[in-house]
Amino acid sequence: MFLNKLQPLIEKCGTVDLVIPVYNEETILKSQLEPVLKQLPEGFSVTVVENGSTDATISILNTMKIQNPGFKVISLGEPSYGNAVRNGLESSSADILIVDDLDVLDTDFWLTGLDIMVEGSTDMVQGSKVLAGKNDKRPFLRRAATRVLTSLLRLLLGFKGTDTHGPKIMKRSSMASIFPLCGHEPDLYPSELIIRAQRAGLVIRELPIKLEEIRETPLALHKRVPRAIRDLFRLRAKLGSS
Repeated sequence: MFLNKLQPLIEKCGTVDLVIPVYNEETILKSQLEPVLKQLPEGFSVTVVENGSTDATISILNTMKIQNPGFKVISLGEPSYGNAVRNGLESSSADILIVDDLDVLDTDFWLTGLDIMVEGSTDMVQGSKVLAGKNDKRPFLRRAATRVLTSLLRLLLGFKGTDTHGPKIMKRSSMASIFPLCGHEPDLYPSELIIRAQRAGLVIRELPIKLEEIRETPLALHKRVPRAIRDLFRLRAKLGSS
């Protein structure tokens, strides 16, 4: 069913590349990726960007790469979510770029977002955890952290929206000039990307996504929050308030 709906969208909007950053994901790599790789239609590719993993992630990815010809693996030496996303986006030549996290991979969002992209008037479709409502089944603290970050982005950087860290679908021709401008902040690359796109006047639409906790986050929340706050003020110094 998914493949039947995806193929005509690709024929209308052009080639599509799904970029997935991964770090120490040995427990869910195969269960999450294999269903997607089995359904790859012509014109749809998957790029996984491994960054600094210390478990069996790289070994599993290399085996999967041999078994799946439409599968590209990039391996970086140091952990950096932002650098991983940036490398995946800049290495792709696809017409449409999807960025999604391994523990999300919301195929309904991909289909709805690609359908919007076919219309031609939208540059980016942003997936929102805040708009998800009851479909956001993460623990309370992670949901609260999303809302606090969004509030700080609005206050300090003039962000207009509900979320910057959900999955994204982007028109490469609109976004290519923005990718090199964004820094390598580990946690806030997605925020800088969407804020710069807003300030450039690009058309961005938000959609709710579905997500639930299927494994513990690779980096504990008590470690991520201080780093995100540090990067937030770095971003404010770089971009200004509006």
